[in-house]
Amino acid sequence: MLRPGRLIVLAAAMLALGCAGQLERLRIDRADAELATLVDSDAAGQLLADLLARRSRDQRLASVEPGPHLTDVVEERDPEADRLRDQERLRELGREVSVDFAALAFARAIGADVGSRVVQAAFERFLQAGLERSAAALRRPRAFPYTVLFAPSWLYRSHPETGSDFARQRRLLDRLGIPNRLITSGESDSVEDNAAAIAAAVRAARSDNDPVIVVSASKSGAEAALALSRLLTPEETTGVAAWINIAGALRGTPLADAALRPPASWMARTIFWINGWNWAGLASMATEPSRRRLEGARLPGAITVVNVIAVPVSGSVGATVYGGYRVLLSDGPNDGVVLLANTVWPSGVNVVALGADHLFGRSREDAYMLAMLRAVDVAVRLSGPAAEPTTAAEPTAAVDRNTD
Repeated sequence: MLRPGRLIVLAAAMLALGCAGQLERLRIDRADAELATLVDSDAAGQLLADLLARRSRDQRLASVEPGPHLTDVVEERDPEADRLRDQERLRELGREVSVDFAALAFARAIGADVGSRVVQAAFERFLQAGLERSAAALRRPRAFPYTVLFAPSWLYRSHPETGSDFARQRRLLDRLGIPNRLITSGESDSVEDNAAAIAAAVRAARSDNDPVIVVSASKSGAEAALALSRLLTPEETTGVAAWINIAGALRGTPLADAALRPPASWMARTIFWINGWNWAGLASMATEPSRRRLEGARLPGAITVVNVIAVPVSGSVGATVYGGYRVLLSDGPNDGVVLLANTVWPSGVNVVALGADHLFGRSREDAYMLAMLRAVDVAVRLSGPAAEPTTAAEPTAAVDRNTD
């Protein structure tokens, strides 16, 4: 059992570090014996092997020249798919089989639809192409016709070393000539106040000719969701092409709940006062107000949502978030900061980072960022009026526009 002070540190540090890292993956060529060392049960090991085999098949389809022919990518219909998106069901499954099995069943469920599989395969293909090829592709005239708005995460000014200010990503886009801006929000302000800042930034970007992509991570995921679904009118969001939701704390985190309860809250208030942090920021990340804030919320259909979801297994959780991971296990599978089902905006396209935790670990290379941007462009084209991601033939044509 963690002491109250430790819970406070976890709640603050996890949100601070839940920032702009890129996708970390398990290699698709691992042997079954090696996979088994990462998970907590034989059933989880088999499921992980099956998931990686499916990803490998999709990658091969996406690598066929000329262009990725994805005619064999079909939606996998699981009668339990909807239930597996519910955290309570994941909690039950973790107790019935194992936590890793529940986490991987969740990954299978959210990644089985055609749109998610096509975009995941495109991401993997662009990543394998390498940094230089992706950079060259994005430098082509109108190859990436978007302005990127970055919504920074918790304590991005006080602790820029965490990457929560997206500084590395912004420098990369500057070098490529891709317009981008950092949204000026409060580093420890409430979700509501920062959502207003994001809404103002989107309104200001309407004067530009380019469509907008909003990028958020961790706490700013909840802020972006509120801004796009509640604060902006449908007319004001007409220029928003996509929202990239990276490990979004959409429904808060039980770590915040723990820090808000006495006696832990007494120490927490002292720490916040000493550091000059806004108590409202932590309070707004509690699970109950977070649930109420987005209950019944809807995004305009023209906004393509790409959920980037970390799905660790017990053997891949990093030391920094391991304490939070253990605390949250009583609620089921989690990424070390947020419960897995609470990171996903419904009906979005899902890019699953198997093996990654909330911080997205080692993989901060520029190649990951560029591959993700190219994959998001694929997702936008798939959801456009000229292409419906319901058959295999139509996604193929859309992906072809973003090939090397």
